[in-house]
Amino acid sequence: PETTEQIAHVVRLAYAHGIPIIPRGNASWGLGGCMPTAAGILIDMSSKMNKVLEINAEELYVKVQAGCTWKNLLEACMKKGYIIGSYPSSFPAGTIGAWISTNGMGVGSYKYGSAKDNVLNSEVVVDDGSIVTTGFNGVGSYRGSYNLNQFFSGAEGTLGTLATVTFRIYPMGEIRCLAYEFDALKAMDGPIQDTVADPSARPLHVAWSDYNHFEGQRKAGIHAPDVSNLWLVTLQGDKAHNDAEEAFFDAIAEKHGGRKVVSEIAEHEWEERCYEFRARHVGVGEIPAEVIVPTHDWGVFTDRCYEGFKEMKMEVGGIIGVMVDRSTTLFMPYYFKDDEMLTGMLSFGFNFYLGDVAAEYGGRSTGFGVFFAWNLDNIHNAATVAKMRELKTVLDPHDVVNPGHVVCGSTRFGINMTKGLMGMGSAMMQMMKKLMPADKAFSYNKNRFRYNDLEEMKVLDRVHTLGDGTQ
Repeated sequence: PETTEQIAHVVRLAYAHGIPIIPRGNASWGLGGCMPTAAGILIDMSSKMNKVLEINAEELYVKVQAGCTWKNLLEACMKKGYIIGSYPSSFPAGTIGAWISTNGMGVGSYKYGSAKDNVLNSEVVVDDGSIVTTGFNGVGSYRGSYNLNQFFSGAEGTLGTLATVTFRIYPMGEIRCLAYEFDALKAMDGPIQDTVADPSARPLHVAWSDYNHFEGQRKAGIHAPDVSNLWLVTLQGDKAHNDAEEAFFDAIAEKHGGRKVVSEIAEHEWEERCYEFRARHVGVGEIPAEVIVPTHDWGVFTDRCYEGFKEMKMEVGGIIGVMVDRSTTLFMPYYFKDDEMLTGMLSFGFNFYLGDVAAEYGGRSTGFGVFFAWNLDNIHNAATVAKMRELKTVLDPHDVVNPGHVVCGSTRFGINMTKGLMGMGSAMMQMMKKLMPADKAFSYNKNRFRYNDLEEMKVLDRVHTLGDGTQ
């Protein structure tokens, strides 16, 4: 479709005939959020519904179609001297509607909030083809009855199809990147706790990467900074504001044993913030286990990640993550796996393992889709889950809007992925993974494929002298 009205027309037809509709962006998420579970009509949002419609510098908002990538939106705003509040690390490919639908956390969340916190208005096509507006363009939804902006955020496309979204925009000022090296990842706990305890410190973005992350890149033959464990802090504001915050972060990093690295390294890591998993350059499978945990447990949870890698015999990729807000941190420890072997699926047991560990600290795995829909029963009490399922039934009585996701994980074969079934599967997968030999997919693929030679040849070919050939 190219317009909201075209989406509505398709949805009305689907509703009349009981045909499921599945809105789809660029499918950069790994939990099956846009995977059809009962056939139906897949609505491709990214092919044509991908335009920035309006940037209003007077009322400080931008209106964009839901299939637009975050990269295109961000670049359009920056050309005018503005930024959007937060966006996913997958912003080159991730689309507006998809990330809003997961209420995602990402770059800029510490300062400006999650996906839903920056939405002023949106157009949503609901089950019968009606077009619902969720807020107002020029002002916030204060005292405006039910806050539908937040209602549709996190629904993962099960309550309607996001067609357009209107966001707040902010004067960009100066973006300044700082980076500090620590001898151990856990040593960053001190400055992290000092950051959340300070009433004035509001960095744009705070992230961390451990030594495994950089070692993997070097082993893959791609450029990595000569550091061990890196704490990346990005500031945004005018020069005086950034000077004051830089002095604060310099002081707390030094206080806890950190060493400030040259600005070129900080800027490199900031520019590469959307390519966290570039070590898979050697052709190996890689999966992050995304969990959120309370900030005050950050230090001890780093230990649990390393213990989990060892206990589950994982081939370690690294431990990376971001500060979401003062109380919440997002961990994304990732590992390498063999995508060509059926037994490679056992590595996914680490995701279940880490979700269980996060729950011990009051945290949880993030997202549902199809594969983690059963987790709804784990993170909410029975009354809450029942009310959520009732809402889905009342608002989509024909069950045509992205069925089989979030409130009930189902498959095209009619098998419901219930809490009992998936809980048993999770336990068995973890047990079998512990019994299997340790993963060695990265080293195996590095020896098997010669991507490094190929890249070197491509570089040489670009600069060869005409007439000399490429020998």
